[in-house]
Amino acid sequence: MYMFSKMKSKNLHTIVISLYGVLLLAGAVMSIFKVRYCGFVFLAGSLVAIAEAFWAALEYRSADIAVARRQRLYFIASLFLGIAAWYMLRGSNNWVVMALIWIVIVIYLSFRK
Repeated sequence: MYMFSKMKSKNLHTIVISLYGVLLLAGAVMSIFKVRYCGFVFLAGSLVAIAEAFWAALEYRSADIAVARRQRLYFIASLFLGIAAWYMLRGSNNWVVMALIWIVIVIYLSFRK
């Protein structure tokens, strides 16, 4: 039973990660073409990313200390997406810097053992 719920949770994480990935990419591409509501699409993606990172941090808090720490760092990194969305809604190009900081941290955390 526990194995099934863990597998179901893993599949749900994958679906949520795919969802916010599509929303973030769509918002960034829409920003290139100066679409009016690109900031709101990016904001939706960043809010889903922050919620997923918080959910993962809560889910893995009783796991190995290294895994729990990595999930907490991932949550903190996801806050950069919220800042990026705020910059995008204000019309500033600084959102690109915040998104790049998030990308660098996520890549670093993904290769960390």
